[in-house]
Amino acid sequence: MNYEVMIDSELEKKFKKIHDVNLKEYNIVTRKIDEIKEHSKVTINHKNKFNSFEKPLEEYKWVEIGNKILIFKINPYQKYIHLCEYLPKNEVFE
Repeated sequence: MNYEVMIDSELEKKFKKIHDVNLKEYNIVTRKIDEIKEHSKVTINHKNKFNSFEKPLEEYKWVEIGNKILIFKINPYQKYIHLCEYLPKNEVFE
């Protein structure tokens, strides 16, 4: 069973803007989202393939896409991925 992907409305607007301005980046992001969906099927991948934040943000996962970070939540019981934010790496870790 595939995981359902939910996207915050602000993030959806951001992806639309990226699509309009930089189609190459948009395609890379959508491929990464597809990869996340594929890896989500195996629960052990949630710890191996996805990075976690430390407490108190440990419920959020992240993956690096170029010089940006895609932040999401994953719920293996309800089978959904909630995409939360897509930010430059330096904004997240500095």
